[in-house]
Amino acid sequence: MNLIIGDSHILALQKYQSNVNHLHQFSAASIRGLLNIQSISNTRNKILEICEKNKYNKLFIMFGKVDLEWVFPYKKKQLELDINDFIVETTDKYIKFIKEISHYFNEIYIMGLHPSSLESDDMLRCINSESAIKDVSTKACIPSDMSIIYKLDSLLDRTKYIIQFNKIIKQKLYEMDAKYKYIDIMEELIDNNTHICKEYFIDKGDHHLNRDKTGVIWVEKHLHKLF
Repeated sequence: MNLIIGDSHILALQKYQSNVNHLHQFSAASIRGLLNIQSISNTRNKILEICEKNKYNKLFIMFGKVDLEWVFPYKKKQLELDINDFIVETTDKYIKFIKEISHYFNEIYIMGLHPSSLESDDMLRCINSESAIKDVSTKACIPSDMSIIYKLDSLLDRTKYIIQFNKIIKQKLYEMDAKYKYIDIMEELIDNNTHICKEYFIDKGDHHLNRDKTGVIWVEKHLHKLF
């Protein structure tokens, strides 16, 4: 059997869960929370419980979008925070967590993050929605006085951050055991002229890409032969 886990963006693969492919999504879960034994969301412990419950062959994992698109803006509001340092620190934590659960699997596939999809004004509406503030503040331990964000970097810059995150993860995996592999669909998602996500994959007002359209690309490029 295969285990598929991630934040809400992993739901692009929801149609492909089965008796063989078990999918679990953890809404608003950050990478940083995966190392927190006492996190309020309890995501780490839930994942460990899932790993212990069944015998899995392969792991497909995709976390990090919450860190870059939600946690970083909140922390940047309070601190002099450099995005490059933030990405390096976050990817280090990601690798640490994956290593901690690696003994449950024969093969591990780290899935590259999807690019950002919304212009700054639309993304601010998502970030500052009442439910989002409650979710991220609780699960990522964001202080209540940091709950409102007034400014974001441009869509192009936020897309570059995602690309950089994916690139660093890929580089780090090259230095690790062969059981760790990196896969992504960025080439299919990014417009070569605008260097941002192709409009075809964007659902208006939603920071998630279109599930069906994105899921098909994942399956056609990678997963049909890995499942």
